[in-house]
Amino acid sequence: MSGTGVADAADRIEKWFAQAWPLWIARGIDPDNRLFVESLDRFGRPELAVPRRVRVQGRQLHCFGRATAFGHALRPALDHALDAIAAAAWNREEGGWIHLLSGDGQPLDARRDSYDQAFLLFGLAGAASAGLERARTLAEATFAFVDTALTDPRDGSVRECLPDCLPRRSNPHMHLLEALLAWHRLTGARRFLDRADRIAALFAERFLHRDTSTLGEHFTEAWDPAPHPHGSSVEPGHHLEWSWLLHRLAEAGGRDLRAEAGLLHRWALAHGLDRDGFAIDECDRDGTPRRTTRRLWPQTELIKSHVANGAPDEAARVACRVLDTYLATDPAGLWIDQFDGSGRACATTVPASTLYHLVVAFEELLRVAGRGRPAG
Repeated sequence: MSGTGVADAADRIEKWFAQAWPLWIARGIDPDNRLFVESLDRFGRPELAVPRRVRVQGRQLHCFGRATAFGHALRPALDHALDAIAAAAWNREEGGWIHLLSGDGQPLDARRDSYDQAFLLFGLAGAASAGLERARTLAEATFAFVDTALTDPRDGSVRECLPDCLPRRSNPHMHLLEALLAWHRLTGARRFLDRADRIAALFAERFLHRDTSTLGEHFTEAWDPAPHPHGSSVEPGHHLEWSWLLHRLAEAGGRDLRAEAGLLHRWALAHGLDRDGFAIDECDRDGTPRRTTRRLWPQTELIKSHVANGAPDEAARVACRVLDTYLATDPAGLWIDQFDGSGRACATTVPASTLYHLVVAFEELLRVAGRGRPAG
């Protein structure tokens, strides 16, 4: 299934990883507190004073766990990072991961957000796949917290956070689905797939607006679309990300929503791309652009969705455009995180959160090219 374009893109991806991994391994971990840094500046220097979102700690656990599959000896660094994250961010009295830490690792925001729990579960799967067995214990504690404190017994959805708040969002459910698929791949346990199926049911019944083939972002308590403008906002990147995940769920033996995944993919291609073929940041449900800026992460979801929907050569073309624009940095291994509608760079820092998107998307293309790394 992989043509010359896929092979060429894979060559370039492997070269980019060879430059990116040493840079992030050297500069992506705070030498004082062992937490992952939130961002680098455009010269690749760590911005150590910037507060640390705990969800980014989870994303980086996954990324650095995957780096071990690329041959990097990171077990000691991962050990220290996992200890530091657990010590700084786990709520020992009530359970759950808090939201935000200061640059020196002190709590800044103690709310426990479902989005953050999802990414810690995802990152803990990456750490477990790299051999850190206590990541499994932390994951079980996190699942228990989600079940007892955040899950709505009426429909199995997750609440936004503690303390509770509105609007309700589809996005935490998407990342919880991703985490559940990661744990299913790692363990083969059916219970993770069953939970993933419950999220897929919410997608099919609540998140997907079938009349327009769009994915809602914000909702009321009763899962109706939130009032305008939030309830009519759609993000092409999330259409593409859900499309890929729904294919992964079906391939794993879960609920088959590949037809719905195709609806999302086609809507994003028809309405969510600019004249140069890049995914923009936000639209209305009718496809009218709201924000013609384009972050890097929707482009990685475009790559993944093309792969999932049977267009690997198109995925390769998007990857090469990303390498020629967003990743054309000096030093190599960084990225320009956002361009405006005219194609001018409008980001001044390099957020570590984006590395996760690049790793997952680029590993998809490497897999298609027959150069996949061990599953994680």
